[in-house]
Amino acid sequence: MKKVFYYLSSLLVLTGCTQETDFFSADRPGDQAGFKFELTTSNTRTVTDDNFKTTFSEGDKVGLFVVSRKSGTDGTLAASGNYADNRQLTYTGGVWIIDREVTYPADGEELDFYAYYPYVENADPTNITYDASKSMCDLMMASTKSITNSIETVTLTFSHQLSLVDTRVSGGAASSAVLTGVKTAASFNLGKFGSDDVMTLNSDQTGDVTMEKCDLKHFRAYIPSQDAEGSKIEIRAEDSSQPYSPQNTVFAKGSAYQYNIVSTIQRLADLPNCYIVKPGESVTFPVLKAYDVWRKIPFINGGNLRNDGELGVALIWQDVQNLIPADGGLTLNLNAENPDQSTITVKTTAGKEGNALVSATMGGDKVWSWHIWVTDFDPNKNTAEVDNNGDGITDYVFMDRNLGAITSDVTNPGSVGMYYQGGNNSPYPGFTNKFPTDGTAITDVTIYDIDNNPIKITTGDIWNDIQGQSMRRLLTNPGLFITSTGEPYSWITNNSAASFEYGPNFWTVEATGEKGVFDPSPEGWMVPAYKNNLSPWNLYLDGNTVLIDPTTIYPKGGRMKFNGTFGNCGNTMLFSGTMDGLKNFAFESSASWGQITNYSAGNALNVRCVKVQ
Repeated sequence: MKKVFYYLSSLLVLTGCTQETDFFSADRPGDQAGFKFELTTSNTRTVTDDNFKTTFSEGDKVGLFVVSRKSGTDGTLAASGNYADNRQLTYTGGVWIIDREVTYPADGEELDFYAYYPYVENADPTNITYDASKSMCDLMMASTKSITNSIETVTLTFSHQLSLVDTRVSGGAASSAVLTGVKTAASFNLGKFGSDDVMTLNSDQTGDVTMEKCDLKHFRAYIPSQDAEGSKIEIRAEDSSQPYSPQNTVFAKGSAYQYNIVSTIQRLADLPNCYIVKPGESVTFPVLKAYDVWRKIPFINGGNLRNDGELGVALIWQDVQNLIPADGGLTLNLNAENPDQSTITVKTTAGKEGNALVSATMGGDKVWSWHIWVTDFDPNKNTAEVDNNGDGITDYVFMDRNLGAITSDVTNPGSVGMYYQGGNNSPYPGFTNKFPTDGTAITDVTIYDIDNNPIKITTGDIWNDIQGQSMRRLLTNPGLFITSTGEPYSWITNNSAASFEYGPNFWTVEATGEKGVFDPSPEGWMVPAYKNNLSPWNLYLDGNTVLIDPTTIYPKGGRMKFNGTFGNCGNTMLFSGTMDGLKNFAFESSASWGQITNYSAGNALNVRCVKVQ
């Protein structure tokens, strides 16, 4: 059971996604005189439709109290002054180690052992107060009695004292989940473990419990057992919420209740800006984002659409001829009554891999663009797990290739993939038949229109410091590379002291670390942002080059510089999703080493996606 956080002021608050329990035996060194301990849990938890299993993990701590009594008499667990008070058992290297021995009793004396999980300093065993509105965990207790000096090993069998509420969301968005209308706090008397009096609800008043996020759209809460008629689970995303009423009205001790909720909430950032489709197959996606970006991000156009005219679809470019066939390659599935509920279908040509950029148009104006990544590649295969701070917890799961690459073979130019100016959702193509060289212009890259005619990316200098104007310019002309002539080399403003109205959250929502609206990645993936206040490539900079070695893992794509030419083409250069003003932190490596550089957003670098967690 990992990730346990708690505090105590006669108040026990616990946290962690735990799942019923394996048996562990703790062999003690022979020169120590105290008891040995075996810890297990009873299989008492019933579950709605899944099988939950709790397992002790390295470093888990259990609190232990011991009461002494004469044989045949009753002993009472006190707040303090017991035979042993709050001894700490720690699971270390496969055994349970106690901080201070519990010595054997005298002849005619018996010991009663009481234990709870997780351990807290200064705990009062007669008044362990748990409040799920502050934090949460799977509070467990155990006891075994009548232990004499003839017994060497004490067996403690733990059982769950709380109800587990497990919620998994499918369909639309769910950034968080809140359990409403439940009694959140209770007090537990460890000395009454095994009886109905072990728990007392602290109040009849109900409140809200923010459920712990265990994984993408997976949430859990541990609450005191209770009759909770009228309680609800409310899933939330951005400013939207969706209530769900459980069928059960009672949450029983030691039971788990699992709910599968289909979300109807549409979070703008969850509508991807890239779609993966296999050669010869089709992909259909909603146009809603083309409307909502303009309506919901005020600095772009004051909350107004660019053009409320007739909806259409257009191919901006493709980097391989006939990747998207002119005949039937693009189809607008129009919802005449509600145009924003329309969809676009893109059909690809069998046997061809590559990249394309498709735009929705309104009244002839391009308003939003999607990257179509045509590849016979499963992004969930050959992934690499990365722990960037060495705590044993996976922080990232990386794709095995750059966004837009058609191969993972770094000796092939097709491994370079697309280039992205910092914070921009639309890609720029690189060369498909050769690696870039320093000084080559972006306008030298050949791309094609829907009729397979050669066309070029165009360039144009940034106009001024008006952020909304630059954004409107790029959204309506996605084939344009905005150049700049001096720091901060931004494509969105030439004011180096600009305070972004939305900019810090382009690729990553700064406050939460969630995927941002302009993130260029496919569904379920994102540009890697900093975690633990460290770069996604932190450990690699300490000499671990297993996954970052540019000669074997990452191609040398260099960068599209702010002035429209390629540079640093002997290096691997990758943007992260973390911005600092008008710059994005990036990884840059030579043939054998690397560094973290804060690159101006006017540069365009490659991207290596990580799974949304």
